[in-house]
Formats: sequence, structure tokens, C-alpha cells
Amino acid sequence: MAPRVQKRFENKVAIITGAGQGMGKQVALDLSAEGAKVVVIDIVSELLNEVQSEIENSGGKCISVICDVTSRKQVDEMIQKTIDTYGRVDILINNAGLLIPGTIEETSDELIDKTLDINVKGVLYAIRAVTPIMKKQRYGRIVNVSSITGKRGDNSTIFVYGASKGAVISLTKSAARQLGPFGITVNAIAPHAVMTSLMSYWDEEKKRKAAEQIPVKRLGTVKDISYLMMFLASDESSYITGETININGGYYMD
Repeated sequence: MAPRVQKRFENKVAIITGAGQGMGKQVALDLSAEGAKVVVIDIVSELLNEVQSEIENSGGKCISVICDVTSRKQVDEMIQKTIDTYGRVDILINNAGLLIPGTIEETSDELIDKTLDINVKGVLYAIRAVTPIMKKQRYGRIVNVSSITGKRGDNSTIFVYGASKGAVISLTKSAARQLGPFGITVNAIAPHAVMTSLMSYWDEEKKRKAAEQIPVKRLGTVKDISYLMMFLASDESSYITGETININGGYYMD
């Protein structure tokens, strides 16, 4: 007999940004499988349609919204559409992000603005938009995606990327302090070496060398990330807030 799938998220509504592929898609599928009504957000309609179809074909409930998280107006409209459809927001996973390899000299003004707009402002806008809803409910789970680079810096991406992910760690703490009294937890994750499309600039040799440096001797998967995101989005983590949890196979410990 197959093991019974847990249903930790029945009657919960979850918004996932950057849900068209990679980590966002995986956690959307997994949240749905455990009973959540999901709202998948991305800027690529074809990817959203695929995710929504996969969820609905598996018996889940889902709406997809094309939304550029750098636009306050679009974020507010997306949140309102969620309320109009499902009546509440229980979980917000801020997964949308931009990572570009490059040097300090290659970090143009345009790349600085674009990276900060997506990786920082997009998170701020979404948290601000769900705050009054979650306060009224006196319940909420917010999970932000930071990075190992936000803690230790990086030598292969444009250096504004690490700065943006460091900002996510700080804003996670600030939001956690303000929202904790209302039954809302705010946490972040700090992945490293997870093979998504953002990591396509790693060739096979770089992947092999990276895996050798990781104590568990392998690279990360989107399923690894989804397991952690779902824990932080569940009631099992209700006494954890303001934390940024490393998920990197032991490569970086603090």
C-alpha cells in the first residue's frame, strides 16, 4: 500500500511567486498535493499554464496570475485577485528572483536596478500587500528566498546579487518582529548549488567540483528546497520566525 500523503495545507491558500519553473514550480505542486489552493505567479504565461494544468489534472485547485513583482500595482492587483477568488491568504512564498553571473566591472546601473527591483522590492511589495490580510486573519506564513551569497558573498555573480540576498535576510527579521504578535511567521531559506535554470551557467566540471566540496557529496534539488519551504509554511514551524535557514548540504554552516 502506498503511504498516505500528508494534508498539512487543507483549507489553506498559498501564493508562490516565480512559480513557472524550478523551485517555485516544485513547491506549488507539492503544496497542492497536500491540499492547498495555490496561486501561481510568473511573468511567462506559457510556463504558468503548464503548472496550472499539471495541478488541476492532479485534482488540485489553482489560479495563475501573470504578475511582474517589480510593479507595486501588479502585486496589489494579484493579491486582490487571490482574495476575490479564495477569500484569504495563508502562505506567501517569495521565490521570484534574478541571478546573473559577472564581475564588479560588468555590473551596470541597469543590472543593479533590475536585481534590486526583483530580489528586494518584489519581496517588500508582496509582504506589504498581504500584511493587512494576514493580520486580520491573525495567521500567516511568509517564506522568502535568500541565498548563501547573502551570508558569505560570492565571486561568480554580479556583486549586487549577494547584496540583494543580504537585504532579504534583514527584511525577513524586520517583518518577523513586527508580524509575530499577529500569528504570522516570517522566515527565509539560503540555498546553494541547487540545479535550477538560474544555475545554467555552471558547466559539468563546475558542478562536479562543487559537489566534491559539499559534505553530503551532491548538489541540491528542487525537491530538497520544497521540503524546507513546506515545513516553514506549515504549522509545524510555528515557533520559528526571523530565521534564515541554510540548505546547502553542509557547504556553509553558521
